[in-house]
Amino acid sequence: MKFIPKKPALLVDDILVVADLHNGIEYELHKKGVEVPSQTQAKFESLKEIVEQTKPKRLIILGDLKHNIPITSRQEYHEVPEFLEGMQSYVDEIIITKGNHDGAIEKLVPPGVSVVSEFIEKKTGFFHGHTSPSDEILSTKSIVKAHTHPSILLKDIRPYIQPAWVEVPLKERKCRVTVVPAFDDNIRGIALNISEPLGPLLTKMADMPEAEIYLLDGSYIGKLGELKEEV
Repeated sequence: MKFIPKKPALLVDDILVVADLHNGIEYELHKKGVEVPSQTQAKFESLKEIVEQTKPKRLIILGDLKHNIPITSRQEYHEVPEFLEGMQSYVDEIIITKGNHDGAIEKLVPPGVSVVSEFIEKKTGFFHGHTSPSDEILSTKSIVKAHTHPSILLKDIRPYIQPAWVEVPLKERKCRVTVVPAFDDNIRGIALNISEPLGPLLTKMADMPEAEIYLLDGSYIGKLGELKEEV
Protein backbone atom coordinates (compact mmCIF):
# COMPACT_ATOMS: atom_id res chain seq x y z
CA MET A 1 0.00 0.00 0.00
CA LYS A 2 1.56 3.27 -1.14
CA PHE A 3 0.46 6.90 -0.89
CA ILE A 4 1.01 8.83 -4.13
CA PRO A 5 3.19 11.83 -3.13
CA LYS A 6 1.25 15.12 -2.92
CA LYS A 7 -1.88 13.50 -4.38
CA PRO A 8 -5.03 12.17 -2.65
CA ALA A 9 -4.52 8.78 -4.29
CA LEU A 10 -3.44 5.37 -3.06
CA LEU A 11 -1.83 2.44 -4.85
CA VAL A 12 -2.67 -1.06 -3.58
CA ASP A 13 -0.73 -3.52 -5.74
CA ASP A 14 -2.10 -2.86 -9.24
CA ILE A 15 -5.14 -0.92 -8.01
CA LEU A 16 -5.29 2.87 -7.92
CA VAL A 17 -7.74 4.21 -5.31
CA VAL A 18 -9.34 7.66 -5.20
CA ALA A 19 -12.44 8.94 -3.45
CA ASP A 20 -14.97 11.74 -3.13
CA LEU A 21 -14.63 13.51 -6.48
CA HIS A 22 -18.10 15.11 -6.11
CA ASN A 23 -18.39 15.87 -9.80
CA GLY A 24 -21.34 18.20 -10.32
CA ILE A 25 -21.01 20.08 -7.04
CA GLU A 26 -21.12 23.33 -9.05
CA TYR A 27 -24.87 22.82 -9.60
CA GLU A 28 -25.49 22.96 -5.85
CA LEU A 29 -23.37 26.10 -5.61
CA HIS A 30 -25.37 27.59 -8.51
CA LYS A 31 -28.61 27.04 -6.58
CA LYS A 32 -27.07 28.94 -3.69
CA GLY A 33 -26.17 31.87 -5.94
CA VAL A 34 -22.47 31.05 -6.37
CA GLU A 35 -21.31 30.65 -9.97
CA VAL A 36 -18.32 28.34 -10.34
CA PRO A 37 -17.18 26.79 -13.64
CA SER A 38 -17.26 23.02 -13.82
CA GLN A 39 -14.13 21.42 -12.38
CA THR A 40 -14.84 17.94 -13.73
CA GLN A 41 -12.40 18.16 -16.63
CA ALA A 42 -9.65 19.47 -14.34
CA LYS A 43 -10.21 16.50 -12.02
CA PHE A 44 -10.14 14.16 -15.00
CA GLU A 45 -6.79 15.57 -16.15
CA SER A 46 -5.36 15.31 -12.62
CA LEU A 47 -6.47 11.69 -12.29
CA LYS A 48 -5.22 10.85 -15.79
CA GLU A 49 -1.80 12.20 -14.82
CA ILE A 50 -1.71 9.94 -11.76
CA VAL A 51 -2.81 6.94 -13.83
CA GLU A 52 -0.09 7.59 -16.40
CA GLN A 53 2.46 7.87 -13.59
CA THR A 54 1.45 4.74 -11.66
CA LYS A 55 0.16 2.55 -14.54
CA PRO A 56 -2.48 0.61 -12.55
CA LYS A 57 -4.59 -2.10 -14.12
CA ARG A 58 -7.67 -1.15 -12.12
CA LEU A 59 -9.18 2.01 -10.71
CA ILE A 60 -11.39 1.98 -7.62
CA ILE A 61 -13.45 5.10 -6.94
CA LEU A 62 -14.46 4.85 -3.29
CA GLY A 63 -17.81 6.53 -3.74
CA ASP A 64 -19.24 10.01 -4.23
CA LEU A 65 -18.13 10.25 -7.83
CA LYS A 66 -21.14 12.53 -8.29
CA HIS A 67 -22.51 15.10 -5.85
CA ASN A 68 -26.17 16.02 -6.09
CA ILE A 69 -28.84 14.08 -4.16
CA PRO A 70 -31.62 13.08 -4.35
CA ILE A 71 -31.69 14.44 -7.91
CA THR A 72 -29.14 14.07 -10.66
CA SER A 73 -28.34 17.37 -12.38
CA ARG A 74 -28.09 17.84 -16.13
CA GLN A 75 -24.42 18.56 -15.57
CA GLU A 76 -23.94 15.13 -13.98
CA TYR A 77 -25.94 13.35 -16.71
CA HIS A 78 -23.44 14.77 -19.20
CA GLU A 79 -20.17 14.84 -17.27
CA VAL A 80 -20.17 11.61 -15.24
CA PRO A 81 -20.47 9.22 -18.23
CA GLU A 82 -17.94 11.31 -20.16
CA PHE A 83 -15.53 11.20 -17.22
CA LEU A 84 -15.77 7.42 -16.92
CA GLU A 85 -15.60 6.76 -20.67
CA GLY A 86 -12.47 8.87 -20.89
CA MET A 87 -10.86 7.02 -17.99
CA GLN A 88 -11.63 3.64 -19.57
CA SER A 89 -8.98 4.47 -22.17
CA TYR A 90 -6.30 4.37 -19.46
CA VAL A 91 -7.23 1.47 -17.15
CA ASP A 92 -8.50 -2.04 -17.79
CA GLU A 93 -11.24 -1.93 -15.14
CA ILE A 94 -13.15 0.69 -13.13
CA ILE A 95 -15.00 -0.19 -9.93
CA ILE A 96 -17.17 2.27 -7.98
CA THR A 97 -18.01 1.46 -4.37
CA LYS A 98 -21.27 3.37 -4.10
CA GLY A 99 -21.34 6.37 -1.77
CA ASN A 100 -24.14 8.36 -0.18
CA HIS A 101 -24.01 10.93 -3.02
CA ASP A 102 -24.15 8.27 -5.74
CA GLY A 103 -27.92 7.81 -5.93
CA ALA A 104 -28.96 6.29 -9.28
CA ILE A 105 -25.37 6.37 -10.50
CA GLU A 106 -26.00 3.01 -12.17
CA LYS A 107 -27.90 4.97 -14.84
CA LEU A 108 -24.82 7.08 -15.59
CA VAL A 109 -22.04 4.50 -15.86
CA PRO A 110 -21.00 3.19 -19.28
CA PRO A 111 -20.74 -0.55 -20.02
CA GLY A 112 -17.77 -2.16 -18.32
CA VAL A 113 -17.88 -0.01 -15.16
CA SER A 114 -18.93 -1.91 -12.03
CA VAL A 115 -20.98 -0.36 -9.21
CA VAL A 116 -20.84 -2.31 -5.93
CA SER A 117 -21.39 -1.63 -2.24
CA GLU A 118 -18.09 -3.23 -1.21
CA PHE A 119 -15.11 -4.82 -2.88
CA ILE A 120 -12.50 -7.23 -1.51
CA GLU A 121 -9.19 -7.99 -3.21
CA LYS A 122 -6.97 -10.54 -1.49
CA LYS A 123 -6.82 -9.32 2.14
CA THR A 124 -7.94 -5.73 1.58
CA GLY A 125 -11.53 -4.48 1.75
CA PHE A 126 -12.79 -1.34 0.04
CA PHE A 127 -16.00 0.60 0.69
CA HIS A 128 -17.23 4.20 0.89
CA GLY A 129 -17.83 4.38 4.63
CA HIS A 130 -21.26 5.96 5.16
CA THR A 131 -22.71 2.60 6.21
CA SER A 132 -21.54 -0.11 8.57
CA PRO A 133 -19.10 -2.51 6.93
CA SER A 134 -20.07 -6.13 6.41
CA ASP A 135 -18.53 -8.96 8.41
CA GLU A 136 -16.60 -9.91 5.26
CA ILE A 137 -14.98 -6.45 5.15
CA LEU A 138 -14.23 -6.56 8.89
CA SER A 139 -12.53 -9.93 8.43
CA THR A 140 -9.94 -8.54 6.05
CA LYS A 141 -6.41 -7.56 7.04
CA SER A 142 -6.84 -3.94 5.99
CA ILE A 143 -9.74 -1.68 5.06
CA VAL A 144 -9.64 1.31 2.72
CA LYS A 145 -12.50 3.79 3.09
CA ALA A 146 -13.52 7.38 2.35
CA HIS A 147 -16.57 9.56 3.24
CA THR A 148 -14.97 11.62 6.04
CA HIS A 149 -12.86 13.90 3.76
CA PRO A 150 -10.14 13.74 6.45
CA SER A 151 -8.02 16.78 7.20
CA ILE A 152 -6.14 18.28 10.11
CA LEU A 153 -6.01 21.78 11.61
CA LEU A 154 -2.46 23.14 11.80
CA LYS A 155 -2.36 26.63 13.27
CA ASP A 156 1.12 27.51 12.00
CA ILE A 157 0.70 26.39 8.37
CA ARG A 158 -1.38 28.05 5.65
CA PRO A 159 -3.93 27.04 4.62
CA TYR A 160 -4.62 26.04 8.20
CA ILE A 161 -6.77 23.02 7.34
CA GLN A 162 -4.70 20.47 5.40
CA PRO A 163 -5.99 17.26 3.74
CA ALA A 164 -4.62 14.23 5.53
CA TRP A 165 -4.22 10.49 5.32
CA VAL A 166 -5.44 8.58 8.35
CA GLU A 167 -4.28 5.12 9.42
CA VAL A 168 -6.19 3.81 12.41
CA PRO A 169 -6.56 0.44 14.18
CA LEU A 170 -9.91 -1.04 15.10
CA LYS A 171 -10.69 -1.61 18.77
CA GLU A 172 -11.77 -5.25 18.62
CA ARG A 173 -10.40 -6.53 15.32
CA LYS A 174 -6.90 -7.14 14.02
CA CYS A 175 -7.47 -4.84 11.12
CA ARG A 176 -6.07 -1.47 10.14
CA VAL A 177 -8.11 1.19 8.35
CA THR A 178 -6.78 3.72 5.83
CA VAL A 179 -8.98 6.75 5.24
CA VAL A 180 -8.55 8.38 1.83
CA PRO A 181 -8.72 12.20 1.48
CA ALA A 182 -11.23 13.76 -0.91
CA PHE A 183 -9.99 14.07 -4.49
CA ASP A 184 -11.93 17.32 -4.93
CA ASP A 185 -9.57 19.83 -3.32
CA ASN A 186 -12.31 22.48 -3.14
CA ILE A 187 -14.17 20.50 -0.49
CA ARG A 188 -13.44 21.58 3.06
CA GLY A 189 -12.55 18.42 4.95
CA ILE A 190 -13.39 17.27 8.45
CA ALA A 191 -10.53 18.53 10.65
CA LEU A 192 -10.26 15.50 12.88
CA ASN A 193 -8.41 17.23 15.72
CA ILE A 194 -11.37 19.58 16.28
CA SER A 195 -14.32 17.59 14.87
CA GLU A 196 -15.67 14.06 15.00
CA PRO A 197 -15.25 11.78 11.97
CA LEU A 198 -18.11 10.59 9.80
CA GLY A 199 -19.38 7.05 9.40
CA PRO A 200 -20.01 4.18 11.82
CA LEU A 201 -16.65 2.46 11.27
CA LEU A 202 -14.72 5.45 12.62
CA THR A 203 -17.23 6.64 15.22
CA LYS A 204 -17.98 3.24 16.78
CA MET A 205 -15.25 0.74 15.92
CA ALA A 206 -11.97 2.63 15.43
CA ASP A 207 -9.47 3.61 18.12
CA MET A 208 -9.33 7.21 16.90
CA PRO A 209 -6.85 8.58 19.51
CA GLU A 210 -4.33 6.07 18.09
CA ALA A 211 -4.94 7.18 14.50
CA GLU A 212 -1.71 8.18 12.74
CA ILE A 213 -1.94 11.31 10.59
CA TYR A 214 0.06 12.07 7.43
CA LEU A 215 -0.12 15.12 5.16
CA LEU A 216 -0.30 14.67 1.39
CA ASP A 217 3.43 15.33 1.09
CA GLY A 218 4.08 12.33 3.32
CA SER A 219 4.90 14.28 6.48
CA TYR A 220 4.01 12.34 9.61
CA ILE A 221 2.16 14.71 11.97
CA GLY A 222 1.57 12.37 14.91
CA LYS A 223 -1.26 10.52 16.59
CA LEU A 224 -4.69 12.11 16.63
CA GLY A 225 -4.95 11.97 20.41
CA GLU A 226 -1.81 14.10 20.71
CA LEU A 227 -2.99 16.54 18.05
CA LYS A 228 -6.31 17.06 19.84
CA GLU A 229 -4.42 17.97 23.00
CA GLU A 230 -2.42 20.63 21.14
CA VAL A 231 -5.45 22.52 19.76
